[in-house]
Amino acid sequence: MLTRQEIMLIRAALQFWCEEMDLEDSNLLTIYAGDPAVNQKWEQEDIQRLQTQLLTTRLRYAVCQHDATTVKNPRLFENPADAILEKNDDSDQLGVVLVAEPEV
Repeated sequence: MLTRQEIMLIRAALQFWCEEMDLEDSNLLTIYAGDPAVNQKWEQEDIQRLQTQLLTTRLRYAVCQHDATTVKNPRLFENPADAILEKNDDSDQLGVVLVAEPEV
């Protein structure tokens, strides 16, 4: 289950990628993504924008149906333990929701 600490780790990895990798080399992402079909080039601005989005996003949890296509309960929970308490049966799944801060 994705946590706030793991989002911080992702942000740190993005910062490392931005500072230490050759952003001009599109083959690097292919190698590290583990998908030979990936052929993207990320600009420093793209990485910084994603870092900012991850910093300002609010992490929430939802109870979803077994196929993870429908939210069963419209309420979003601040921690997974509260969401687990709302599960009605064993087939319910927990979903992670990243809620963007409203733009001002």
